[in-house]
Amino acid sequence: MNSKTGRAIQLMLLGALTLTLVGCLSGRVNTVSYASPPQQPLFVVISPDSVSLRERMIVGLIEKKMSERAFVKASSPEIANVTVRYKYSIGPSTTDVSVSSSPDFVFGGKNVSSSSSTEYPRTFEITVMDNEKSKVSGKVEIIWQGEIYSSGSSADMTRLAPSFIDILFENYGKTVTNQKFSREIN
Repeated sequence: MNSKTGRAIQLMLLGALTLTLVGCLSGRVNTVSYASPPQQPLFVVISPDSVSLRERMIVGLIEKKMSERAFVKASSPEIANVTVRYKYSIGPSTTDVSVSSSPDFVFGGKNVSSSSSTEYPRTFEITVMDNEKSKVSGKVEIIWQGEIYSSGSSADMTRLAPSFIDILFENYGKTVTNQKFSREIN
């Protein structure tokens, strides 16, 4: 093996190791902007489980993004004129098994290799609602809504949520349909 071949192999191994440690998150995002928020918006984030560390982390990330957009966190749910609801799901895993065979000229036989990968379908949704307009109309009045659809080998929402929330809020106030995204995650 010459030095160029050895160097190329080292670079390929380093690239594979980097992908293993970092990982790539990809999928599609949809967002719809329906209305402007009320004057002096005071918000509250509704959590499915306000006790778990994962949910508290997600609430904190969403509160930060809302504050960056000039929303003020309400001191209590009763005075909030905006409610932010989120939900996520991770579907059952599917395993893809691949078997390949090729001639092995060194040993004169067949070289059979197999690999498998596990994929989890994942969704993350955020809805920002106007409480005052909802009371007047008697139905939920949405200000903005975003959804992410992704699949990958990780089912750890603690690891995925920060990227999902960033991607959704990059599109806050916009309407995008089926927009592809790709992001490296640690």
